[in-house]
Amino acid sequence: MKILIVDDSLAMQAIVRRGLEKFGYKTLDIRQSSGAIDALAIIDEWKPEIVLSDWHMPEVSGLELLKEIIKRELPIQTGFVTTVNDEELIAQAIQCGACFVLSKPFEDEQLHKAILPLVQGASESERLLNDETVEFTASSDLVLPKLSQLEKVMHRFLSESISLKEASIQTFSLEKKIPAVLALFEDVESQKIRALAILELYAACVLGGTKSEIPKVNILKMINEKMLTKKMLDSCELVMSDCSFAFLDRKTRKNLRLKSVSFTSQSFPKLEVLFQKPAAQRIDIKCDVNGFDPSYITILSS
Repeated sequence: MKILIVDDSLAMQAIVRRGLEKFGYKTLDIRQSSGAIDALAIIDEWKPEIVLSDWHMPEVSGLELLKEIIKRELPIQTGFVTTVNDEELIAQAIQCGACFVLSKPFEDEQLHKAILPLVQGASESERLLNDETVEFTASSDLVLPKLSQLEKVMHRFLSESISLKEASIQTFSLEKKIPAVLALFEDVESQKIRALAILELYAACVLGGTKSEIPKVNILKMINEKMLTKKMLDSCELVMSDCSFAFLDRKTRKNLRLKSVSFTSQSFPKLEVLFQKPAAQRIDIKCDVNGFDPSYITILSS
């Protein structure tokens, strides 16, 4: 993935770049620009997926840069790293299409939390879930894993200490269910989405941390700060890929395949609607791991 940093301060360019690299983004292709006009030339030639821009710059502002990107209908996600902290201006940027506005000074963790959904495809998951062809409705060929089979898979690939039990239907709560990790599972042949797993942040951190043997103190730190490192999200992806063995299509008798795993730091309408689905179309799971509080996972079939 290509990320373009736009700031007239070379020092701030370096700070943003180091912030990205600190959380494991060195494998990404990162370029830097000192102004919006130069940035547009780079965009035309290089075609980045993400632009991180300052607001106040000579000649052309960051907001004007964003408007030009929108005007050209370019498939670019744009965020601001700026001294602007006025709520009306921030609202204006979001209304124009900005993904986030991060005010200076900031901690590396704040930058990471803001950009992680962009890098890991949370917006793509939202797009897929909002697709009219993806309907989580009752049918005779639901693809919901058996709890006993899912537990066996976790025992095999994660830890024998994991215990899964069916829980009461989970209702949506912004405080409890967001942030979350979304895992989409697809049919191998048709590539249609057949199931969605929604992991509470606590569940994602505990399972991902168990998979990669991340120290408990680091796991709890991420839970308290409501953010994930790239390493943790990559671990969650491995966990969900392992769990795909428990998802069996009743018609084809074949396992599903993990399509994507993403972190979302904010809710969106379709996600809230999914939590209203009846018991016949879902399974709510209480996950217990030694040394941690219980956490919850909701799985829905499409």
